[in-house]
Amino acid sequence: MRHLVIAAAGLLAACGSSEKSTTIGGATFSTDGDKGSAKITTSEGTLKTSEGAAAASVTMPDFAPRYPGATISAVLESESGGKKTKMVTFATADPVEKVFAFYKTALTSKGWKLKQSLSGGEGGQSVAMGGAEKDGREVSFTIARSEEGKTEAVINVPGD
Repeated sequence: MRHLVIAAAGLLAACGSSEKSTTIGGATFSTDGDKGSAKITTSEGTLKTSEGAAAASVTMPDFAPRYPGATISAVLESESGGKKTKMVTFATADPVEKVFAFYKTALTSKGWKLKQSLSGGEGGQSVAMGGAEKDGREVSFTIARSEEGKTEAVINVPGD
């Protein structure tokens, strides 16, 4: 079902021009092509995706700030049962190790406890993954060097 919901949001977003909305089986799918966003609302919660300028304007929490100079390409925000999460995808020219160190330092300096941490790779294909927790909330991140020579990362943070 979740795949169907994401696919429907993607199809609506691809339709272009301004706001559009439809309801299917109790789920409302809405898009704003001009803003680069799509949203799904059900009785159980919401799922919102943003790209382009809408994604670039995302506000990151102080414990996991925006990586300096990074280009944010997409944001996926969800809310269910009063619990909010945000998944942010970005790219930078900096090496994986530098981005990895930035987030480890940012999290631990705000009292987050690293619960897992892994980095490595060979042949220029570095990869790093990590996770941290604090007060029952969790953060996770995956950082990898692409074949195009960019470092791409996905960070999942709890919402406010």
